[in-house]
Amino acid sequence: MHTKKQTTAYLLAFAFVAAVTFVYLFITIALVPYWQELSGIEIQTWWFGPFTRFSYMMVPVHLLSIITIIIAYRAHRNEEGLIKKLWVLALVTLLICQAFNFSIFAFDFNPSLQSGTLEEVTALETFDNWDFYHLIRTLSVCISLITLIVIGIKSNQNKK
Repeated sequence: MHTKKQTTAYLLAFAFVAAVTFVYLFITIALVPYWQELSGIEIQTWWFGPFTRFSYMMVPVHLLSIITIIIAYRAHRNEEGLIKKLWVLALVTLLICQAFNFSIFAFDFNPSLQSGTLEEVTALETFDNWDFYHLIRTLSVCISLITLIVIGIKSNQNKK
C-alpha cells in the first residue's frame, strides 16, 4: 500500500470480507451439520426464528463488504501487473458471493424456508439446494479473502 487512503481502504475491505468469510465458515462447520439432522418442519421453524434475525443482522455486513471492496479496488486500480489482477479477482469473487446472497438466498431459499408452509420433502429439498449454493458462496468469499491476504503480502514485499 502506498498511501494512507489505500491502506485504510484495504484494511476496511479486508475486515468486512473476513467477517463474511468467518460467518460462512461457521455456518458450514457448525450449523449445517446440525440442520441436516432436522426434519423439514424443524428446519422451517429454525429459519423462521433465530436464523431470520441473524440473517437480517448480516445485511449491513454484506453491504459494507461490497462498498469497501469497491472503494479499495478503486483506490488501487492504478496498480501494475499481478497486484492489479489480484484486485480484480478479489472484487469479482466477492461480487459473485454477494450476487448469490441478494438473488438466490434473499428472494428464494430464505423466504421459502421462513414461510413455514413447505411440505416436509419440499423443505428438505429446498434446504439441500440452500446448502449446495451456500458452499459456492463460501468458496467464493474464501477466494476473495485469500486474494486480499496475498495482496497485502505482495504489497508489503514491493515496499521493501
